[in-house]
Amino acid sequence: MKTLPFSFHHVFPAVAFAAAGAILTALAPVQAGPYSAGLDDPDNLHDAPVPGFVGPGGIGRSTAAGNFVNPLFFAWAEAVAAYEPAPGVAASWADPSRVLGPVTGNNMDIVSLGDLDATQIAAGESPGSITVMFAQPIRNYTGADFAVFENSFISAGGAGVAGQVFAELAYLEISSNGTDFVRFPSHSLTPEPVGAYGTVDPTDTYNLAGKHINAYGDSWGTPFFLEDLQTHPEVLDGTVDLDAITHVRIVDIPGSGFFADSEGNPIYDAWVTWGSGGFDFEALGVISTPMTYSDWIASFGVTGDDALPEADLSGNGVANLLEYASGGHPERTGFNPGEYGVSVDMDGADARLTLRFVRDERASDLLYEVQVSENLLDWETIAESAAGAPVTSEHGVRIEETSASPVSSIGVLRQVSVSDTVPLSTATKRFLRLKVSLLNDE
Repeated sequence: MKTLPFSFHHVFPAVAFAAAGAILTALAPVQAGPYSAGLDDPDNLHDAPVPGFVGPGGIGRSTAAGNFVNPLFFAWAEAVAAYEPAPGVAASWADPSRVLGPVTGNNMDIVSLGDLDATQIAAGESPGSITVMFAQPIRNYTGADFAVFENSFISAGGAGVAGQVFAELAYLEISSNGTDFVRFPSHSLTPEPVGAYGTVDPTDTYNLAGKHINAYGDSWGTPFFLEDLQTHPEVLDGTVDLDAITHVRIVDIPGSGFFADSEGNPIYDAWVTWGSGGFDFEALGVISTPMTYSDWIASFGVTGDDALPEADLSGNGVANLLEYASGGHPERTGFNPGEYGVSVDMDGADARLTLRFVRDERASDLLYEVQVSENLLDWETIAESAAGAPVTSEHGVRIEETSASPVSSIGVLRQVSVSDTVPLSTATKRFLRLKVSLLNDE
């Protein structure tokens, strides 16, 4: 087993996507709905958008110098299982291969699902749809499990309301066998039709793809939570396995109000649209999928000695393995979320040492051990987490776990606090450390 003890001589700056917010070039309207705004709304408790890009140029800025695709996304759509657009999609917008791979933030790098007019809706024609596949199944982890990127943008006026979103919305459906699909519950509070190329208030919309900005330099994805489907009948009877999702289907919503949300409310968006009408799909980023160190380091194209767990590719004094264990980036400095280190906290009337660190619940090959010593030679494990499981203890220590991300929808990165078993008032010397090991590594 390869082990690397954690050193608290290193300072871990805040995660990069806690940097300065995206820049709005239009005036924001008064938004009264409970759901998230079109971009940069990290504290929304329902559906905080996930930045497609992060880095020194600012959160969610796809064209800013030095920014890069958010490494929180560990996988992307890898194949198209079916593409069935509505009639009338221009050939230049009908290449489904454009949805494969990472988000680009380029509003022209899309495939259109097409729109239906009133005659087609009355005739019962099916809205356009596309189904994408993943080599590694999506699982139901903490928080958002994947995010969908369309090419919505902030309106500057004209046919829309300045500051609202030009959005072409879509339903989301998932399957674990490619045959049986279940649809995410959705909610639309838009009170009336918005007209052709009109705009909507994104805070009135939930669980419909296309409500977040991904164009003209801003890149944000709409998060989806598999836990929203835990009580669906086909999930309860095992037809759809939320820990083995292999297919995601996106179904366009012609925004006339004929199509409804889960509560029967009419859904309105820009309607009728044409050419690249209807939902314009850019990318689907997967957050919740198991990973190993080998998978993680290879995803950055790192090979040779630079890929070794003990190497320090970023040159920041933190080994690759520890970057992996804490949701970091092997080549970018200053990209570790959460807090690290040992501090003295009050536990009732007794002061105790508390160790804080971040773990990634997707890391299926890691063992995290919180250890205590009185002499820096002999160490005892008082709490541990293996293969992505929560931190537990048989020693009665106090353990707290919360999200380490500044974006409320993200939960796979866990901020952990573990308090020592012995009050400082009864100990002459106490030391805490975090030991991270690769499981089954000979």
